[in-house]
Amino acid sequence: MLSKLYDFIIRKHLEILTVIFVGVSLLLLSRTENHVVLVLQTRWQDFTSVIKKPLIEQEHKRRVMEENRQLRKDVFLLKRELAQAQSLMMENQRLRDMLGFRDTSKYELLPALIVYKGFKDGTNIITLNRGKRDNVKENSVIVNKEGLVGRVIAVGNRSSLAGMIAEPEARLSICINPVRVYGILKWHHGNIFVIDDIPTSVDVREGWTVMTSGLSEIYPENIPVGRITKVTSSENGFTYLIEGEYFVPFKNLREVFIFIHDR
Repeated sequence: MLSKLYDFIIRKHLEILTVIFVGVSLLLLSRTENHVVLVLQTRWQDFTSVIKKPLIEQEHKRRVMEENRQLRKDVFLLKRELAQAQSLMMENQRLRDMLGFRDTSKYELLPALIVYKGFKDGTNIITLNRGKRDNVKENSVIVNKEGLVGRVIAVGNRSSLAGMIAEPEARLSICINPVRVYGILKWHHGNIFVIDDIPTSVDVREGWTVMTSGLSEIYPENIPVGRITKVTSSENGFTYLIEGEYFVPFKNLREVFIFIHDR
C-alpha cells in the first residue's frame, strides 16, 4: 500500500506541487490588503453571485413548493378530521334520538342495524342483523324514530329480511288526522305516496298527518307514516287526489326498531 502511494507521488510530483503552490498563493492573496487583490476579490464575488442567483432562486422556489405541498396535506388532514368529528356528532345525535324514541314508546322495541339494501321480486328489501335468537318473527313491524318502515318477511337465526312500505306493491291502511278518515296508501315515487278514493265531502288539507289505521292484521294503529303535501280533486269530482311525503327517509335509513311483542 505504501509502495503504491510512493510510486503515485513520484509519478505525479509536479502536479501535486503545482496544486500546493496555487493553493498557497490563493490563500496568501485572500489574506492580503493589496488594492488590486481586493478589486479582484470584489469582482469575483460579483461574478459568483450572478452565477449563484438562479441557483438560490431555484432552491427558494423548491422550498416554497415543498412547504405548499405540506400545507395542502395538512389542510386535507384537518378537513378529514373535521368531517369525521361532524359525522360522529351526527351519529351520536341520531343514536340519542333513537334511544329517546325507544324509551318513550309504549311498545317493546328491539334496535337493529340495516346491513344490506337491495331490490328483489319488485320489492325493496333490507337485511337486518337480528333474527330468531332475538325473538324476531315474520311480520314483525319495523319502525324508526320518524315512523313506519315496513315489516319482516323472512327470519333466519341471526338475520332477517324486511320489506319497506315505500315500494310498488305495498298497500297500507291509514287514517288521516285530525278528521279520522280512512283510506289506502300506495307508494308513488321516491319518498312520495298517494291516497285514493277519499271523498271530497270530507275536509282534507295539506300539512295533516297520516297514521296507521289499526285495521291491518299486521300494523298497530297510530304509527306515524307521513304528511300530506298536495290535495286536488279527481276528474270525477267526487274524490280527492292526495299526495304526501313519508316521514322516514328510506334512502338514508341505517338503524331501525323491531316490534318483538305479540299483539
